[in-house]
Amino acid sequence: MMTCEEVRLALGAHALGALDPEEALEVDQHLATCDECGAELLDLEGVASFLGKVSERDVQLVASPPRRVLDRLLNDRARRTRRGRLLLVAAASVAALAIGGSVLTAVTGGVRQEQSAAAPAMATPSPRTMADAPQEGQQRALSKEAEPSASAFSTMAPRKEPSKAVQGREFAGRNAGRSATISAYPGDGGGTELTVRVGGVPVGTTCRLRVLAADGRRDLTESWVIDSGTYRDNTVFKRETSLPMSAIARFDVVDQAGRVLVRVPVGK
Repeated sequence: MMTCEEVRLALGAHALGALDPEEALEVDQHLATCDECGAELLDLEGVASFLGKVSERDVQLVASPPRRVLDRLLNDRARRTRRGRLLLVAAASVAALAIGGSVLTAVTGGVRQEQSAAAPAMATPSPRTMADAPQEGQQRALSKEAEPSASAFSTMAPRKEPSKAVQGREFAGRNAGRSATISAYPGDGGGTELTVRVGGVPVGTTCRLRVLAADGRRDLTESWVIDSGTYRDNTVFKRETSLPMSAIARFDVVDQAGRVLVRVPVGK
């Protein structure tokens, strides 16, 4: 069976009787069951009857119109083209004038605003303001004389040196191309504050610091991860241990599995 789309494509030829018998039979069978295609065929049959009134002379005129008619059509086309170009030029001129007027308005408006803002600043001070000016100057001078200078206070105040910088110690260790530098400072509550800087440890490694005391006690700090910015920024990791500084005998930088990456001994 033919579809509606196939039948409608063949309706014109069917209305003119140009289909072969087999295809015409298939179209008629479809039209018997499809009202929409049948309605479209009725419209085309009206056109077919109209085409039957067209003579061979009419067809020749359509295929090759007289020279006079062709010249008139070409002249009309040329006039419409010229008119369209003139309208386009006029529209462009109007747009240019509108843009120029907007720019001029913005510039003149800005100049007026600057002049208006400058006018109050150039106004003559009132007699009261001129009379009060010397008194205000004298009051400011007295205030400055009464204030003690900051340099005098800084000279009188005792300078307090940071105690951790004096009491801290630094230890270093190397192992198979890896290195670690650890600084230790006495912390609050009897523990020890630590700063760790490593080198040669692969990026992506999770590290921890294992602190060992001389009496066998151990403490494991929080972990950190070596990333691409660790070596570029010379990152220092701050950690702490509950072991006192005097009891620490060794530091081990270990990975997540507990394998020792760098061993840092503590010299007494």
